[in-house]
Amino acid sequence: MAQGAARCELCRLERYTRWYAEFHHPFPFVILDCDSCDVPMAVLREHRAFATPRETAYMEEALALVAAHAKSFRKWVFDHRMRQIPEHYHFHARPLPC
Repeated sequence: MAQGAARCELCRLERYTRWYAEFHHPFPFVILDCDSCDVPMAVLREHRAFATPRETAYMEEALALVAAHAKSFRKWVFDHRMRQIPEHYHFHARPLPC
């Protein structure tokens, strides 16, 4: 494991919030509640800052299902701005007012 990845909170990704799904194919990622803002987020399971457009689209599709069904968000926006951990790709589904 690279030195940066060894210290990365998203690489360690402990299970202390709700996990909705863990994917291994076609690439590894997980959908869980963010421990900072309590909204669902998708986390790439590789320590890198960017995802391919295909990976992003696939993760958005899965995260949309969680936002709509598990969280009952009527409207939401994908927030791809990585504020606290910019070196490990992840993004949130944030609810919009109805």
